[in-house]
Amino acid sequence: MQFSLTPPTSQLKNRWRSSAPLPGAGWQTRTEMKLRWRLAWSLTYPLARLLLRLRVSGREHLRAVKDRGVIIAANHTSNFDPLILGWAAAREIFFLAKEELFRYRPFAWLIQSWNAIPVRRGGMDLTALRRCSQLLRHRQTLVLFPEGTRSRSGKLGSFRPGVAMLAVRNSVPVIPCYIAGVDKSFISWCVDRDFVRQGLRPCPQQCVPITVRFGPPVMPEGFANNRTGYEQLTREIQSRVETLAG
Repeated sequence: MQFSLTPPTSQLKNRWRSSAPLPGAGWQTRTEMKLRWRLAWSLTYPLARLLLRLRVSGREHLRAVKDRGVIIAANHTSNFDPLILGWAAAREIFFLAKEELFRYRPFAWLIQSWNAIPVRRGGMDLTALRRCSQLLRHRQTLVLFPEGTRSRSGKLGSFRPGVAMLAVRNSVPVIPCYIAGVDKSFISWCVDRDFVRQGLRPCPQQCVPITVRFGPPVMPEGFANNRTGYEQLTREIQSRVETLAG
């Protein structure tokens, strides 16, 4: 009988997933990132429920795809949307943030601790796209905002095809998501996009709850890996998000 000192390939893969750094993770190992995320979520989620009156529906759709990479495609009205989605999803997420935010070291450290990945705006950032694909291949949850920027009016803008392209090329489902109430919530009163000019505003008599709705997954199978396929899938994702908006 022969014995091998080399563990099976499946064991090596599982060991990599638990110990090796992920794209954009810097020095942090997979285990360290997971522990840090769980600790931060456990400490802050009760406050989110209390102060933001956070209400979540549709988590079962996320649980249905827990064993594979997944993209959460959501509307975007606030800088706090990734944080809110992390609380709502109750799982570790990764998200893109404009590279300008990483120029200030204390703030860069803060958003990196929440798994932010720098992205260059104004064109296609191939480095960021590769990192996103690597995360999805390693069964992580990636939050993307198909509008490409925050909506100043709060109305849903046109979706860009980047989310669809990543979903088709990596064969991962897309969970449509709609966030409502952020503009009239406690977190918006504390710090909003005009804070530098206006400072703190008078606290409203009643802050509305923040509601996060997750929809059933949109599967990439059946959509061609070309521009036409991306556009068709993009329209389907936007239609699902609009339905969640009500």
